[in-house]
Amino acid sequence: MTIVIIAEKPSVANDLASVLNVKDKKESHWHSENLIITWAVGHLLELKSPDEYNSDLKNWRKSLDSLPYVPESFDLKPKQYTKKQLNAILKILKDKSVTEVVNACDAAREGELIFRSIIQYSGIDIPISRMWMQSMTDDALLRAYNDRKSGDNYQSLSDAAFARSHADWIIGMNGSRVANIRLPKNKREKTSNSLGRVQTPTLALVVDHELKILSYIPVPYWQLNAKFSVDGASWTARWERNGHKDDPSNPERKSHRIVDSDEKSTVEQAISSGKTEVSEISRVKKEQAPMNFDLTSLQKKSISLWNWTSKRNDSVAQDLYDKFKIISYPRTDSRYLTDDMKDEVGKIIQSIAEQSEYSEFANRISENGLKNSKRNFNSSKVRDHFAIIPNGNVPPKSLSGDHKKLYDLIVRNFLASWYDNSEWKVTKRIANVEDQLFIKEVEEIETLGWREVIPKKNSIPEGWGILPDNPCKASLVSYEFIEEMSKPPNRLTERSLLSLMESAGKNIEDGEIADLM
Repeated sequence: MTIVIIAEKPSVANDLASVLNVKDKKESHWHSENLIITWAVGHLLELKSPDEYNSDLKNWRKSLDSLPYVPESFDLKPKQYTKKQLNAILKILKDKSVTEVVNACDAAREGELIFRSIIQYSGIDIPISRMWMQSMTDDALLRAYNDRKSGDNYQSLSDAAFARSHADWIIGMNGSRVANIRLPKNKREKTSNSLGRVQTPTLALVVDHELKILSYIPVPYWQLNAKFSVDGASWTARWERNGHKDDPSNPERKSHRIVDSDEKSTVEQAISSGKTEVSEISRVKKEQAPMNFDLTSLQKKSISLWNWTSKRNDSVAQDLYDKFKIISYPRTDSRYLTDDMKDEVGKIIQSIAEQSEYSEFANRISENGLKNSKRNFNSSKVRDHFAIIPNGNVPPKSLSGDHKKLYDLIVRNFLASWYDNSEWKVTKRIANVEDQLFIKEVEEIETLGWREVIPKKNSIPEGWGILPDNPCKASLVSYEFIEEMSKPPNRLTERSLLSLMESAGKNIEDGEIADLM
């Protein structure tokens, strides 16, 4: 009786061999008396092309009338550069001693597709099970193996994986052929047109946004800034239209823009006297502690902080997961943790306390308890994987560069998520010059809360000072009308494109379809 484990890549197979005490290393697998651990190298198989089903489809132009082509069943074929490893796996699977095959590929849709494709291609009829790995620590791997469940429990995930793969094929193979036949093309171009389930609608988002930029008609306007002073306090404020809010129907007529010369003349005449009364209004603003990252929010943060690309972020995060084994599975779409993780989170925080740069924050959480528990723990909002968090393993001293930066970001965000809100005193100073209002707001931290972990500077300009009374008289030192032209929307960055993709269904009227999008 032999159990075969198929990992997604050699490094994971090596880790499993160590944890499960399988010591005999062969060229294509690890081996013990009743356990074999082998590995894929990503996808070992791919779907056949249309002309492999029907030779008449080899000539794209002559096959136009046959499109769209959808085969009765989708057949797999080996990828040439990984054929040797595939054959080794097939030989292992077809041994009569094998009684169970374990899926140890990445615990997500793509990992399911890699494993199920191998099983389907092999033609074996042997019970399969699934290891669901959320982390790559030794304890997590051993727990995943001991708690493995029947493959039947993941049939829906398998169906979704094959459905996505087949949808990619149907849209890509048919759409690309039609595009190359029908779309005009420069004879000097050697590249072919490519359509796809994801890339084409994403390109449409970019094109639609670009058309808004190209069709934009700039509108001239003035912005008025003035400098005021009183008893050693000195500041610059911006004119804002009294009682006016931005008008969504006329986006160029913002509250701080003067768009016609008559209004400019009226304002300039009114402020010429210089008679100014200043008052202040203060309020407390609560800044909620951050939630833990999912992959998209982590991508957006690394782009914002360091101008990384999504690809760079994903590569570093994957290393932190499977090479350094210090964070949970990064390719998650959830920012929540499951309800049964409270004890585990406590242990992770205790472990982080042993890292000197985080010990003060971790100890504070241990003393004060986990804040925001009702928000952070929510099993109903976790599908395949919970949020990206540190797993409690101490990072190696060799951790540096990108890996150290991203790990620090994830750890600090995780710790901050268990803190109280921070509180800011927001002071709005209003200078009234003959009913023309000049407004300046500043923010000053009052209660650190989670900002102890992720600091942010006060926004108080030099010379702000304190008003002698509220209200009080002040001097209008100078003013300046700045003539500008309104600008079109900024071109998309990778960060803003990610936001567009996240909200792709917001303008769809059908609620069910919008949710699916």
